[in-house]
Amino acid sequence: MRRFDAAGLIAAMHGKREYACPKGWSTVQDVRKELNLTYTRNASSRAYELHKQGLLERMAHQFKAKTGQCHYSYVYRPAKPYRTISEAAAHRFADREDKVPRGWVRIIDFSTEARISHVALRARVERARLKPKYFKTSRGISGLHLNAYYRKADLVGLFRKAS
Repeated sequence: MRRFDAAGLIAAMHGKREYACPKGWSTVQDVRKELNLTYTRNASSRAYELHKQGLLERMAHQFKAKTGQCHYSYVYRPAKPYRTISEAAAHRFADREDKVPRGWVRIIDFSTEARISHVALRARVERARLKPKYFKTSRGISGLHLNAYYRKADLVGLFRKAS
């Protein structure tokens, strides 16, 4: 709970209140520009999601519109250890992501490395009855997903010629 501010009350009664955004805090418009989003409604929901995940701090702040009417809106700032909102958004899934052990690869990654189509590789994996191991990893902005990983040595073994 905030302490009572007598000077603020008197300033508000005389109409000399400062309605600017507090220093270090960002409005939804600022969040929209920093995250390079098209619409304010997208920025508002994205900022709220980041706040729920504990990456942003949120505070209600009173603004004054051009018509003279006052309203409340939320302002945001990045939580520690992040310095910017875009940095917090970039590391949104990093703390909840599984660590994939060395030697495990996805089919798509291996198919580009081996220069074979992923469809042909999937057919070989199916015929060899290789079992995947699932790790929860991020896929860009869409979130965390369970991705199938295979041992790279097993995939390389699919291409050895029988002599």
